[in-house]
Amino acid sequence: MSTTALVLGVAAARQSLGELDDFDEIVVLDPSTTELERLVAELADPRLDYLLGGLPVLPLPDDSVDLLVGADPADAEVIRVLRPGGRVLQLA
Repeated sequence: MSTTALVLGVAAARQSLGELDDFDEIVVLDPSTTELERLVAELADPRLDYLLGGLPVLPLPDDSVDLLVGADPADAEVIRVLRPGGRVLQLA
């Protein structure tokens, strides 16, 4: 089974990418097209997918993410997209 990390925000992606070596897919979600385009230009990681958007509604199916970076673990949308046993990484 492949593993998926969802990272909320380009800044969180830059900060956490080094910690996501074990994931098969990394989805970066950000509300800014400009910021996503900058990140695409910076990073050439084939595991990365980029989506426009953000909370309060995450554009992913239920139980689809193993790790969510940069969100409140009590948020209903976070709980919805996390797979059973999934976890949240909050950045300082």
